[in-house]
Amino acid sequence: MIKWEKKDEIGRLVEEYNRMIRELGESVEKLARSEREGAWREMAKQVAHEIKNPLTPMKLSVQYLKKAWDEKSPDWEHRLEKFTKTLTEQIEALSLIATEFSDFAKMPLPVIEKVNLSEVLDATLGIYQNQEHIIFKTEFPDEPPFISGDRKQLVRVFTNLFNNSIEAIGKDSEGTIRIRIERESGAWVTEITDTGRGIPVDEADKIFQPYFTTKSGGTGLGLAIVKGILQSMNGSISVSSVPQKGATITIRLPIFSE
Repeated sequence: MIKWEKKDEIGRLVEEYNRMIRELGESVEKLARSEREGAWREMAKQVAHEIKNPLTPMKLSVQYLKKAWDEKSPDWEHRLEKFTKTLTEQIEALSLIATEFSDFAKMPLPVIEKVNLSEVLDATLGIYQNQEHIIFKTEFPDEPPFISGDRKQLVRVFTNLFNNSIEAIGKDSEGTIRIRIERESGAWVTEITDTGRGIPVDEADKIFQPYFTTKSGGTGLGLAIVKGILQSMNGSISVSSVPQKGATITIRLPIFSE
């Protein structure tokens, strides 16, 4: 805003200028408010959609159990056990949805320290020892691949990526997940390659976007969170794929420097 005391031609020009500044400020505030409301509406729709998915089988299970009770079904105990299992699974699904939305809304700040990347990967792979139809192959360097990162969040990153690879391979076929670490200029590069169904070309650029998912029961936040975690460590992630032949995830993290 410009101050001008005189009521002359310049004063009229200044008054018109100040009026436009006020209107511009009001327009900016209206636009910001509209964008905030739009973002909240979009988030509300997504949350409602994800919550409805587990609620439907929960409702059907309750109705099915009530019917069995009314009819004094002889296999009541079997049905109760089945109902309990279904309800527990759906409650866990709701809990996962809440956790993912919460994590996406406010990612914890990383605790950057000296981390041995191969040790983190070995520890994470220990979770998957019972995957009989999956063969894990590792190619780690002789020297310890120390990076600057958050160990706990890296475990979460690799767990998410391994889970995705296992899902891509499927339960009815054998597959291989190969993990390779190599040094490039200023970074340790980790490649995770699976022999799953791959990613269609038109979806490869979208998989790290929030809410994009190819799974009927997914929130589309898992890989967006992974990307956010790696970026908070000054790292990056990318994907390459051959449909029906597998995919390769490439992660770059800065080499630890004293």
